[in-house]
Amino acid sequence: METGRFRFGDWFVTVQIMVIGFTEAVHLCGLLFGWSFLRCTWLLTAAVLGAAFLGAAALALGRAGRIGKGRGAGRGRFPGAVQGMPAQGGIGTQESVLYVLFLLLALSQLIFIRMGDTVYVDKDMTVETVGSFLAADGIYRVNPLTGLPYQTGMPSRLKILCLPTLYGCICRITGLEPATVVRFIVPELTLIGSYIAFSALGRCLFPQSRRNRALFLTAVSLLAWTGIYGFGMDGLNLLCWGWRGETIRNMVLMPWLLSLCMRKKWKWTVLCILAEACITWTLYGLGVCAAAVLGMASAGLAVRVFSGKEQGR
Repeated sequence: METGRFRFGDWFVTVQIMVIGFTEAVHLCGLLFGWSFLRCTWLLTAAVLGAAFLGAAALALGRAGRIGKGRGAGRGRFPGAVQGMPAQGGIGTQESVLYVLFLLLALSQLIFIRMGDTVYVDKDMTVETVGSFLAADGIYRVNPLTGLPYQTGMPSRLKILCLPTLYGCICRITGLEPATVVRFIVPELTLIGSYIAFSALGRCLFPQSRRNRALFLTAVSLLAWTGIYGFGMDGLNLLCWGWRGETIRNMVLMPWLLSLCMRKKWKWTVLCILAEACITWTLYGLGVCAAAVLGMASAGLAVRVFSGKEQGR
């Protein structure tokens, strides 16, 4: 089982979670202090750019340190040889076919999302909510149905969720319409993030077999197409409701969280738990990530205890 350094997919999901965290902070400030939406947008932009600069600097320093150590440790060895690392073989024919099939399936799903007329928007007010933020220059100042101030207010379990603010900030920065961001851009990013998270999970499940990892991703993409015909299925949520917090939780956070548990990177699972709290309704499934971490930790502890008893006999 792989327990080494983070790969590109890990950092991709981590960046998504960090953006959600920054947005939640800005969102709460806008709610509590009555900041204008323009001010919230600039603050979120500054936070993301600042974090990106610090992250790039840290990565550059870390890479420079590894290169320096590698030069010292690699003296007297053949060029390109790395101590303790076996040579990696090329991708075989079966793996190539499976990866090509997976890419074709993923591309067809991106096209499906881009078509737009397949989106199910019944009883979903995300686009209208984002539009009200932009029009009123504030967070939850007017009712998106009437265009008038709220008469009785919104439930707190809904007001604390930050995804409408994130989508509105994207609209403000890019100049795109709310419908374009919510129904096209965000679902496509969710689809890409989902397959990156499942790729990390597949690497943990099949660390020594590229063929099995390719087969795993292909099976996930096929299941997504199959699930589109069942209401409440993850496939339907991924391809038709990719902007919802439940979809991001189930299809991005959960597979990545399981991979973290399998690699025993328990500290990083806190990010998934906090991100879920920022995007999922309080009374509609919140706590799934925490329950998954508890279950994985309990299963690992039970295995260790059982193994110890077997060895003690």
